[in-house]
Amino acid sequence: MKLGLALPNNQGVERVMDLVHLAREAEDLGLTSVWVSEHLWHAEYVAKRLGDKPYHEPLTVLTAVATATRRVRLGTSVLIMPWHHPVRLAKTLASLDDLSEGRVDFGVGVAITEDEFRNLGVPFETRGRQTDDALTAMRKLWTEAVPDHHGEFYAFEGLRFEPKPRQTGGPPVLIGGGAPAALRRVVTHGDGWHALGQSPRRLAESLEGLRQAWTDAGRDAGALKVSTRAVMEVLDSPFDRAAEDRPTLRGTRDEIAATMQAFADAGVQEIVVDANTPDLGKVRATMRAALELVSEVAPLA
Repeated sequence: MKLGLALPNNQGVERVMDLVHLAREAEDLGLTSVWVSEHLWHAEYVAKRLGDKPYHEPLTVLTAVATATRRVRLGTSVLIMPWHHPVRLAKTLASLDDLSEGRVDFGVGVAITEDEFRNLGVPFETRGRQTDDALTAMRKLWTEAVPDHHGEFYAFEGLRFEPKPRQTGGPPVLIGGGAPAALRRVVTHGDGWHALGQSPRRLAESLEGLRQAWTDAGRDAGALKVSTRAVMEVLDSPFDRAAEDRPTLRGTRDEIAATMQAFADAGVQEIVVDANTPDLGKVRATMRAALELVSEVAPLA
């Protein structure tokens, strides 16, 4: 089992360097990865959580983390693809992959905050098709010396594109979400599924169909990466449902270990724990508790 930490760039932590120090601690403790989230505006539920506190730009945070660490992988959970031009994003991620010596995991999604799309002047209704077109374009940018692409939303030809990422073919593309469209996107554009908001039982049910579609598409059955991100909170009293039906890691220590085991049994290879707080002390305590508990499930990979 791999264990990652969601850095609280989305929780109102005042200084980016505090996030960098936290990432370095995660690496020193033996965690596999650190992850950042994205919103550009304080939209809907973000505004309720943060008020006037900052939501730090994810790739800026990961760039700083890359220079302060040597081993821990750098993930996005997730970038919202329709908010980015694929050429610029492909170049940014390729440069970050070079800086980090090939440690980037590109988690991507489509988001549901209509007010945020409206403020960005980006159509909400076509966000899925736009994401598909952008991901197709980015693969070409990362693998072709003079990429040629003519899609519904993006088109380019006749010019060299550099740099290429350090990882052959580009950073692993991990499709976030759990909707049918997201699962289809895993097969057509992804290297893996970054499940969000899924209980072990629901994840296992979706993964059964996903694995079948993956192999039907001629893809290597052993190559599918499966990770999940879950809020973790250690409680003194038992929580409200069976381990297999919990989309979060909330509960007593024994219950959390049972839920981690249920995720592992469902096919999850990496759990990203999210302390869901700007309190860095609580984030550190959550990280240490997760390390102790995941060791009861399987050794860290």
